[in-house]
Amino acid sequence: MIKIKKGYISGVKKDSIAEEIGIKKGDILLSINGEPLYDILDYKFYEADSFITLEIEHEDGSLEIIEIEKDESEELGIIFENELIDKPRNCYNKCIFCFMEQLPKNVRKTLVFKDDDYRLSFFSGNYITLTNMKEFDIDRIIKYRISPINISIHATDEKVRCMMLNNKNAGKVLNYLKKLYNANITMNTQIVLCKDINDKEILNKTIEDLAKYAPILKSICIVPVGLTSQRKGLYKLKLNTKQDCINLINQVRPYQEKFMKKFKTPLVFLADEFYLKANKEFPPYESYGEFAQIEDGIGITPLFEHDFNNELRKYSFNENIKKDVTIITGKITKKYMLEKAKQINKLFPNININIVAPENNYFGKNITVTGLITGIDILDTITKLKEKNVDLGKYIVISDVMLKDDEDIFLDDMSLKTLQEKIDMPIVVTDGSAKVFIDSIINYNKKSKIYKYNLDRQRNSYENCMKNI
Repeated sequence: MIKIKKGYISGVKKDSIAEEIGIKKGDILLSINGEPLYDILDYKFYEADSFITLEIEHEDGSLEIIEIEKDESEELGIIFENELIDKPRNCYNKCIFCFMEQLPKNVRKTLVFKDDDYRLSFFSGNYITLTNMKEFDIDRIIKYRISPINISIHATDEKVRCMMLNNKNAGKVLNYLKKLYNANITMNTQIVLCKDINDKEILNKTIEDLAKYAPILKSICIVPVGLTSQRKGLYKLKLNTKQDCINLINQVRPYQEKFMKKFKTPLVFLADEFYLKANKEFPPYESYGEFAQIEDGIGITPLFEHDFNNELRKYSFNENIKKDVTIITGKITKKYMLEKAKQINKLFPNININIVAPENNYFGKNITVTGLITGIDILDTITKLKEKNVDLGKYIVISDVMLKDDEDIFLDDMSLKTLQEKIDMPIVVTDGSAKVFIDSIINYNKKSKIYKYNLDRQRNSYENCMKNI
């Protein structure tokens, strides 16, 4: 159990209002504008006022009332011990598809804590199931205008949803959708598709039921279930075959066309993995709008394709650049990346690009996405290729989605530095964008053992994304 002391201040930002008025680490914020501090929502709501009263308990136990006059929406600069102030809410469900239930043993704690917190849905984009929420929570969402809210639906058929979440209340709480809709709270929804459970006719019903809440409901995202090799004793789920993916694409296309005419958006979006596995053409780039669900694995490939073609047009034929480079990618994207390598080779015939897709032994061979590639699997693959005297070139290129968002470690806890030392090759880390991908191949000529491009964009590592399911 995570222990949180509510309102505990762990620091203040430099040159902030909080620093100016003498708030220090170890102080506790008890109330703001006379309201008890329940969590970060209360703080953020009242912090936006131009006149604020804070009740502070200092480290020596003394109390102080501080009145502050400031510009509206100006931040105070208080840093709390926990981002939510309150402890994060854990998940009440035991979903038949839960990825965290099928992780290898002895993984770090941040990978196995299952949150189901509507506050993290707003601040971090996490998906919630609504099963640990009461009317009080829904009222707070409406009061504070928390929007958008990302909701894991999976099925609107109550029996099916209860079975999938292993929660008898999982069907009833879907009534909250109507209340959020009536309050004009933007919603995004997700369906983890499990073969022969919530697909086919059940999926049709789910799509049709959710579409009634459009356009306030902005998206219905369908993602494939992830099945690792660690499923002993868990519900027996089946992998989607290539034909299953083809059938799914054909099933949702009429809905997408209908909704496009009605709402100017397809509303229903399929994860890239379905199109890649089916070897089918993606929907038009324009249909993804602002690519709001890219962290859910939706639209990454069309966006990359669009940007890749635009960037490559900026280059002219050049025979003078000569080098070998190795790109690490997931098995699901290997064919696509080979096509991109050929396009680059047409302009730069003397750049040899190796596309390497490691076998995922850590999570299991069914896991083929780039974001779940671990350090040990890259090491094993590179070692075997070297033993076969494969020329891997001057350096290898990886995407930052393989790394923890705030630390240079892979999901198996191997550090980037350790991997570099063991393979004895420079490693270049990209931000996953087409521009940086092309630059890392054509223009990169530094001698750093580890080089990270300016990774200043907002993105989630797979570690963060896993708690969305």
